[in-house]
Formats: sequence, structure tokens, C-alpha cells
Amino acid sequence: MAPPPTLWLLDDSPTEADFIRAALSATCRIFSFTDGAVLLEVLGHQAPPDVVVLDWEMPGLSGIEVCEYLRSNPATAALPVLLLTSHQTAEDVMRGMEAGANDYVFKPFRPLELAARVHALVRRDTLRKRALADEHSRRVLAEDSLVVVQAAEERAWRAEAERTQLLEREQQARRQVEVLAAETRQHAEFERKLLGIVSHDLRNPLSAITLTAASLMRHTADERQQRGLQRILLSAERAVRLVRDLLDFTRARQGGGIAVQRKAADLHELVRAAVEEARAARPDRSIGVAQSGDGTGSWDPNRLEQVVANLIGNALQYSPPHTPVQVETQGEEDSVVLKVHNLGTPIPAERLPRIFEPMERGTDSVDRAGGSIGLGLYIVRHIVLAHAGTVSIQSTATEGTTFTVRLPRHPPASPD
Repeated sequence: MAPPPTLWLLDDSPTEADFIRAALSATCRIFSFTDGAVLLEVLGHQAPPDVVVLDWEMPGLSGIEVCEYLRSNPATAALPVLLLTSHQTAEDVMRGMEAGANDYVFKPFRPLELAARVHALVRRDTLRKRALADEHSRRVLAEDSLVVVQAAEERAWRAEAERTQLLEREQQARRQVEVLAAETRQHAEFERKLLGIVSHDLRNPLSAITLTAASLMRHTADERQQRGLQRILLSAERAVRLVRDLLDFTRARQGGGIAVQRKAADLHELVRAAVEEARAARPDRSIGVAQSGDGTGSWDPNRLEQVVANLIGNALQYSPPHTPVQVETQGEEDSVVLKVHNLGTPIPAERLPRIFEPMERGTDSVDRAGGSIGLGLYIVRHIVLAHAGTVSIQSTATEGTTFTVRLPRHPPASPD
């Protein structure tokens, strides 16, 4: 429901003002003024009313003068004005119309006539405003339509130009694809050759070095020579691990993943063996073991030994020398869980999502020349995935860093 119209009344007679309020208060919100100058001053600070009723004869500014001012102001030029007057000659009516009055009510007036004329003025002004709003909407719509048409024409022109460019780019892209395909084939061939070089030309000499150093250690009692041979063995073993990591990385990148050969195995036993090897290589470090439940399952023992060795080596490398590394295996109903924990500086949160990517490390503070090329965790993830398992990490300043591997005891059933 629309609010009642607002009416400003200019009349210096209290009796007439009361009479007008009695006639219009039921249908209008009325504000009375007894001075024309005050009305114009208030008009400069407030929104104009819906209709103004002016008494012609006023001390100071007359109703005619107020009406002329309203018509001279662009903000109130169309404001409905009803003039109250006792002047009824044709000349008086012409004077009032020339001043800009929209309608007349002659004194003495009847309440019903006054109310009818006031509401007629309000209705006409409402229709005028609605017509202006409709005209504005139509103009905006027409302008928008013109903009749409112009934009459509411009899009059509651009589409034609882009179509020509796309045809040219398509031809260029085809030529580039052919070149890239040839380069990809060359890169794949190079990787296959590199794989052969690594597997044959490096493994065989490393095996010879390892066997020779081990044989010499068994036949010499000189302590100095023993230490030197031990360094040779450790360096050769590190080189073997690097070669193995490179081979696994290449296989994983070629899209075939890391192959596993399943057979019955006990993760508890694999972990104990890996821990003993780590203790022998790092007698200065404390490596604890905790095991519970059934540790058996169908896995590739060699690959799981690689997983355990990589995780233990990672924990030793990224933890302070005086802190222990804890390895835990726990048998559950359908799976076995491996956890490797170390203390020290946590892995930054922004690196955690990338920690299993190649060449990623938990920190830059560890010497990169220490025997790692940043592939250990990448290979761990791919071996675990090949066993249909999962690997995750948690790293905080208070709890330290824990890698958790969950391995199902048996491979998932093949889909029908």
C-alpha cells in the first residue's frame, strides 16, 4: 500500500489552516507554514512534498511570489501547486496561471472540492512521473539494444578474423606437433639407451668393486686398510642405491610404474633386517624398533626393503644426530602399518603437498651432496602404490615427523 501524499500548506490564518487540515488530514500528511520565506528555506534542505497549497494573500512573500519561485527552480518546476484565493476575476485567474499555479480553489471553499482538487493534482503528477520513468526505461532499453547490436556486429567481425587466425594457428600447431612427436620419440629412445647404460655399464663395475673390497676385508688384518675398504664399500653401496633410484625413477616416468613380484613375506622381519643394516652403517645413531600383531602378507620383499631403507635413511638424514629414530610395524585385520618417526625441525607446511615429488626435500639445510638426489620418497610412494597401499606424512614442531605406510595383506581382487 502506497503511503499518503505529503502536502505543504502556506496560510497565515489559523482558522483556515485548521479547516484545511480537517478536510485533508485523513488522506494526506500535512505540514503547515505561515511564512513563505520559511517554506522556501525548508525546501532548500528537505525533499519537496507531493503537492503545495498556497494562500494568495500573505504577509511578506505572497502565495503568487512563492509559486513563481518554485517554477523558476529546476528542482521544483513541476511541483503541483494549488492556489487558494478570493480573487475570482478573469484577470486574477490569468495572473495565477502565469505564475505557474496548476489549479485554483476559490474562497470560501468546500472541503470535498478542496480534497478532490488536491488528489487530482497528486494523481496527475504521479502519472507524469510514471510516464517519465517509462520513457527513461524505454530509452535505456533502446540504448542497451543498440549496444547489443553493435557488440554483436563487432563480435561477428572479430569471429571472422579469429577464424582466419585459428586456421593459420592450426596449421602451425600441426607442424609443431609433428616436430614435438619426433623429439619425444628421440627423448624416449635416449632414455631407453640411458637405462641400458645405467643397468649394465654401471651396475657391473659397482658389483666388481663391492666384491673385491669385501674379499680384501676378509684377507687383511690391518686396521687402516680395513677402514679404507669400509669406506669403499659404503661409497659403492651408496652408488648402487643411486643407480637403483635412477632406474626406478625412469620406469615410473615412462608410465609403467614400478613392477612388483609378490610372494609371502613378513614385514616385521624385513624391518628388523633393514634396521640392523642401518645400525651397522650408522653406529652413532639410535634406531628403535616396536612391533606388534601379525606382519605377514603377499608383497615384493625386495621392494619393501627398499621402502624401509629409504624411510629410515630419510629419518636419519633430516634429524639431529643426538635424537633417536623410531620404526614401528603393527599388524591389523586386513593390513600392516609401517611408521618411521624422527624428531627435529618440521617440514614447512607449504612443502608437505610436494614432499613425494621428485627432487623435493623437507628442508634446504641438509647437504645435497650427502648421497641423496631427492628421489627416495618419490620411489617410496610408487612402490607403495604398486602394492595398492597408501603413504602419508605428519610433521609438527612438537611431535616431529612421521611417515605412515599402510599395506593391504593381499592384492585387491581383479574386476570381472
